[in-house]
Amino acid sequence: MQRAKDIKTILIIEDDPFISMDLEDIFESEGYEVLGPFAEVDAGLKILKERTPDVAMLDFNLGQETSIPLARELHSKNIPYAFLSGQIKSVIIDTDLPPRPVLLKPFVPKHLVTVVETLIQ
Repeated sequence: MQRAKDIKTILIIEDDPFISMDLEDIFESEGYEVLGPFAEVDAGLKILKERTPDVAMLDFNLGQETSIPLARELHSKNIPYAFLSGQIKSVIIDTDLPPRPVLLKPFVPKHLVTVVETLIQ
């Protein structure tokens, strides 16, 4: 059994309810504490004022907005993150952020977990 201090926390930002449930199930089954899932940038920014996750998984396109403001906040706090997207070309944009892993939807659960574990190390 893992001790509470050994449990890693992952912030999940995903606007599709079915995908967000899948992500939550995947990471909880791997022993992560899940923050969210949240479907909007504002909700993600609010939780980041209250909690500090070990890592984050961000859906790039969130309806009428992108998760770039969240990525900037995570970057400023030195919290590793990766993007998820069904439209990978739209993620490759010119921003002031360093390159991050971009995982294509549909995703392979084992690959997601491997990427997150690599980010945490």
